[in-house]
Amino acid sequence: MKIKKIINYCTFFLILTACKAQNPVYDISVSQEGPKGTYYKDINNLLDGYDGTYLYKSGNTSLKFILKKKVKSQGYYYEDLIVGEFQFIKDGIEKGNTLANINVNYNDESVNHIITGKRIIIGTELGCPDCLSTEKRLRLSFIDNKSPNIAGIDIRKTSLNGVSALKVKIFWNGFITRKEGDAATPSASINTGEYIMIRQ
Repeated sequence: MKIKKIINYCTFFLILTACKAQNPVYDISVSQEGPKGTYYKDINNLLDGYDGTYLYKSGNTSLKFILKKKVKSQGYYYEDLIVGEFQFIKDGIEKGNTLANINVNYNDESVNHIITGKRIIIGTELGCPDCLSTEKRLRLSFIDNKSPNIAGIDIRKTSLNGVSALKVKIFWNGFITRKEGDAATPSASINTGEYIMIRQ
């Protein structure tokens, strides 16, 4: 009888500990701040369909993205997100290339990959007057590895001649402040603008 009580007590304690240890789970499309360990989950699979290699090409200028969906990436939070790397060639000269890093599994992928994010934009908000009211787009960040620039990337799914493509808008979103006397800021490794990138 005494052993049964001990087993029941231990079972109760383990269940209680497991319940306390669970972290909250929030849908990525809902903006709310959770404690460390919160899981921002892509409950409705809004990040699906972006994986792949995409290429914009015009003469001697090209922009290539490789994007991947990461599930429960661990950092301060757990989160489902899109990560990516890029190659930009302008007038035949390579300005930046981090494509080799796409398969690196970083401890905190949201700060170590060049392209990262999970923000879902709905309808015409944030500069898409021709978007449908229920259309969903993706906003990512581009942390420039050669200069202190931070760019935003808005991505809209589309197709071109029956082939999957992305409408990509790149815009400067901020920069890391330079102190007086610092060396001049190196030029950015990517150009702002709008690109139609074809899935390869």
